[in-house]
Amino acid sequence: MRQSEYSNTDIEVHEFDESVRRWPGMYFDVSLDHPLLPTNVVRFAVDHAIHPAPHLAAPHSPVVYVEILGDLSFSITDDQLCRAEGCRVPDNGYFGSLLNPDRWTLAAAAALSRRTTVKVWRDGRGLHQELAGLRPIGPPEPFTASRSRGTTVTIELDPGRLRTGAAIDTNLETVGLCRGDDCVAAAPRDITVNDRRSTQ
Repeated sequence: MRQSEYSNTDIEVHEFDESVRRWPGMYFDVSLDHPLLPTNVVRFAVDHAIHPAPHLAAPHSPVVYVEILGDLSFSITDDQLCRAEGCRVPDNGYFGSLLNPDRWTLAAAAALSRRTTVKVWRDGRGLHQELAGLRPIGPPEPFTASRSRGTTVTIELDPGRLRTGAAIDTNLETVGLCRGDDCVAAAPRDITVNDRRSTQ
């Protein structure tokens, strides 16, 4: 049997955000039309926050605060160090953004969003940036931070890319923060989840 010929012309190169949108299952385990996709985006982002890159923090050491802002919007705040010295823009941020490969899960989530806001700060100095999807709308802007260090990423998923009626499930066990009958008691102590939909 003759083997089919293979050349460079057969190779397709995709940008990171395009890859996420074409094959979301590689990043979040389900397809674009799956009703669990918004929940999986939050679950994977939280899991990555709990298990950061080794040079940022040890597993389970970061303090993580999650807010569910709407059926398709959420924010994640952690106390991981702003990696760039002096909180300058990281050299390897996706498309010049404040999200670099250390935050690839949040970058993948941003690729499925219509709007993302990133804030990083350390020692009273911070940077703030707005993204359309994963693409920066403008350069990072400085701001004065009150806390010593951390990162907040707020993501508004794009309903046009998702199944109609899909929404973030706030059941802790579904989101993946804990297991067992007594889910709240079993949740890691360094994670707080606040569903603001219940107060709206």
